[in-house]
Order: sequence, then C-alpha cells, then structure tokens
Amino acid sequence: MTIERRAIGQNRDFAVRNEPLNNRKRASLLEQDSTVHLSSPTGELILAYENGQQSVYWGFDSVDSMRREFAAMWEKALISVDRNEIDYISMNLSQVSARDMVIPILETASFKQFAEWIEMLHPDLPESPPVFSSGIEMRRAGEEDLDIFENIWSNALGELTDGLATFDDFASRADWAGALTLNSEVIGFAFNGTSTSGDGEVLTAAITPSHWGNGYGRELLEAALYQLRTVDHGRAVIRVRPDVRQALKVCSELGMRHSSGGIEWRRSIDEEEIHLELEAKRKAGVKARFGGWR
Repeated sequence: MTIERRAIGQNRDFAVRNEPLNNRKRASLLEQDSTVHLSSPTGELILAYENGQQSVYWGFDSVDSMRREFAAMWEKALISVDRNEIDYISMNLSQVSARDMVIPILETASFKQFAEWIEMLHPDLPESPPVFSSGIEMRRAGEEDLDIFENIWSNALGELTDGLATFDDFASRADWAGALTLNSEVIGFAFNGTSTSGDGEVLTAAITPSHWGNGYGRELLEAALYQLRTVDHGRAVIRVRPDVRQALKVCSELGMRHSSGGIEWRRSIDEEEIHLELEAKRKAGVKARFGGWR
C-alpha cells in the first residue's frame, strides 16, 4: 500500500466533526479526482462532489483548533468551488459536539441553516407489489419522462428543493426509474439506486401537489420498495425532510424507521450576493450602535 493509499484509509478520531464519517465513506470521497482535501496536525477539511452538489466535511481536535484553522482552510477550498455546475455548497451537521461554539464559525464563512433531514430505513422489503387505486399504474420510465419528473420534483419540494444539479445526479445514478400514472397521465415518479452501505436506496420520489391527499404517495413508495426487493435488496433507505410531514408519515406507515438524521447547512455560490449581505449586516450594526447618520 502506498503512502497516499494509507492516508486515504486512515480516519482520525477528531473530537469535533460536522458529522460521523466512517472509513468507507471517507475513502470514497478522497478517491474522487475532483476532491479537495486540506489537512493539518490538528484538523482536516474535505470538499467533494455529492448528489450533484459540492459537500463539505471537516474535523478538528478541538473547537479552539477549528477557530484557528477553519477559515483559512475554507478560503483555500473556496477556489475549487465549481460555480458552473452546482447550485450551492452543502454541509450536514449531525451529532456535533459543542454545537453552540461551532455555529458562529460556520456563519462567519457564510453558511446558513437550511433544513432538517432524516434517513429512514426499511429493514425488510415487501415481497409483493402494492395494490393500486383505480386508474393508477406504475411503469418503467423513459428519457422522455425526465422533463415531467423535474417539474413534479421542483413543485413538490418548493422552498426545500435540492436543486436541479441534484435532480440530474439522481437521474444519472438511478438503476431504475418508475413513472406513476393516473389514467395514463404521469403524476409521480421514483428513482432507485444503491446506497454507499450497499443497501437499496430510493434516491427520490415525488407526487405532483395537485394529487396530494389521495394515497398515491404511499402507493408510489410501496412500488419503489418492492422494485428494490426484486433486485435482491433486503433493506432500503430514503432521506426525507421532516418539514414535509406527509412524507415522514408515509414512510413510518410502511414500516420504515429512523436510521440517522441531522440539519443541512448551505452556502450560496454567488459571492456578490454574500458580499452585499455582509455589507448590509455591517451597516445595520453601525446604525444600531450609533443611530442614524443622516
């Protein structure tokens, strides 16, 4: 094993991390040619492509180490942000120690809290296909369906959208894509793949909002889970937003359980927008301290 391979395989047990990072996942991130890996004796920062966006992982021996090193590491990593291909920069906070001391460091780097996420696990996938409502059918999707799927996905997620780069990534990675139709009209879809753990994964699934409340989301997810069983997966995961209460309810009713969770933070890739926000905050601070200057 080369020195470089050993470095990839080693995963230091940092006291402060943005989220748990096992050896397998860390190695998969560092093996990407496009990954940026910055390290020091007391910490590291990784910028890597994930789900069509660029994600940040970091770990430090202590909060003090993070205070000293994070900003400089981030400035170096920022040079490699691919603004032509991604919609935003993502970072998950999960099981973070000293969270209250970490958050100001992230906010100084212009990261903002976006939304909570939960990974749900189905421990024993169904062996029988779902019974569909009258007029509902599930068929394998074709390339001609992608524009319809993208529109459904964006409308269903609304302000919680993960960006078109993520949709394109899911579409390219999907081993199976299914279209749910009502009287031949496409009203929903699902993309299935394989997670980094080897379990089946419902990459994403959505029903057009005008058809919410009819039980079609449950039938869609049941069909997606059954499809994963047909290709020899015994278990499957899906990531949902607790803010989308119906999605969480459907997963629970189908026997899925909480596996992990956290809060996603995002940073804009529009540096001019960030500059204007920082300037506005600076002026607001001056006005708060000294009053109006006119």
